[in-house]
Parts: sequence; C-alpha cells; structure tokens
Amino acid sequence: MGRPLTGALGALLSLIGTAAAADPRLDEKVYSPYVLNGVTEFETRLGREVGGPLDGQTTTVLEIEHGFNDRISLAVLGVLANEPGVATRFNGVGVEGVGYLGRIPGVGVDTGLYLEYKHGLAGEDDIAEAKLLLAKTEGRFQGLLNLILERPLGVPKGEGFAEYGYAASATWQTVGALRLGVEAFGDLGSDRSFLGRQGAYVGPQVKWEGRPRFSPVEIDIDAGWLAAVGPARGEAGSQFRFGVELERRF
Repeated sequence: MGRPLTGALGALLSLIGTAAAADPRLDEKVYSPYVLNGVTEFETRLGREVGGPLDGQTTTVLEIEHGFNDRISLAVLGVLANEPGVATRFNGVGVEGVGYLGRIPGVGVDTGLYLEYKHGLAGEDDIAEAKLLLAKTEGRFQGLLNLILERPLGVPKGEGFAEYGYAASATWQTVGALRLGVEAFGDLGSDRSFLGRQGAYVGPQVKWEGRPRFSPVEIDIDAGWLAAVGPARGEAGSQFRFGVELERRF
C-alpha cells in the first residue's frame, strides 16, 4: 500500500475518532471537486434515521446541476423533511456551486470549493454553507474529504454560531463500475466548542455507475448503512442513505 493511500486512510480514520453528533447531516453527501463540462445531472438522495429517539426522521434532497465548463457547476435544490406523525414538507430551497481549484503539487490531491445558500421554509433558518473539497485517486482507490462550515443567517445576535463538520469516503473499484468502501459524516464542533469528543455516523458504502444500452443517460447509484458512533448513539442507532443520479450531456 502506497504512502499517499496510507495517509488518506489515516486521515479518514482520525476524523472518525473525533467526529461529531449534533447534526445527523441527512441532507449531505460526499462531494468530489470535479466538474463535468456540459453535463446536466438530476439527483434524488434520501437519508433516514433508524432506531433511537430520531427513528424515522427522513430528509430528501432534489437537485438539478449543470457543468458550464471544466471548473464551474451550478445547481438548484429543494429539501423535504419528514418526521413520524408530521406531514412531509419542504423546509428549504437553495442554490449551490462547485468550483474546481486545481491539484496540489507533490501530493496529487485535487481541490475544489463548494458554496451554498439555502432559504429556510416552514420556520427553518436561512443557511450559508461552504466546503473545501479534497480528492485523492491512486489506482483503484479514491478518497474524498469535505470540510464543512455552516452558518445560520438572519438570526438574533449571539445565536448565529458557525458549525463545523465533515463528510468523507474511501472506496475501491472492484468489478466493472462497482465501488465498495466506507463513508462517514459528522461534526467537528462550533464557534462555542471546537473538536473535543463528538459523534459520527460511519459505515459501508456501495457505488455504481453505468449507461443502459442505447440510453443517452448515465445512472449513478450510491447507498450506505452507517452506524452511530460516540454521542450520536443518543440520536439513533444507524442511518440509511440512498441516492440516484441521472446524467446527460447536452
């Protein structure tokens, strides 16, 4: 196993050991920094808490994204929330952009920047979010790491604390376009309390992409079942995540 690969795995495992609990991050996915020029993507992804006090809480994201060149993509999205005993509702709509920044010389890590503004609905706060996107590919291995900063907007003075978190994955290409690995989501603290003992959701991930015969559309599937770690076990026993993405070049 090469030194860059060992380092990528070590970084992921160290984050898991100190990861966060306050936000289950059901609306998140692990982003790569890459942009597909001229490709429009239609995506639906779902996250659901299983067991514990949050059992059944579900978030669904609907998103349309287009790559305008090799470096910039823009998207519009809507977020639906469902809790047991409460009708499904839109709790946010937003816009997001991904920009590819380039490769770090000497280490082969590709970098990107993600920016999002989400307008809260049904009593939810407006949110500004930024992510540093990192990717390392070596042979059949790919490691992705997103470092997240999220801040509510328009809240009373003294309540708009920034929250920090991460999303990470490490996958290997196995048979054909099938990739197997592990992913993790969690918090790193806030302006009030950074790092320390946090909680996370960590577990196996399956990814596949392919184009049905004679179809102009490529299909990407991403699924995971993540166990709660640390303080997150007070929220739920696990999370189920599933996403489908349709891609077409125009």
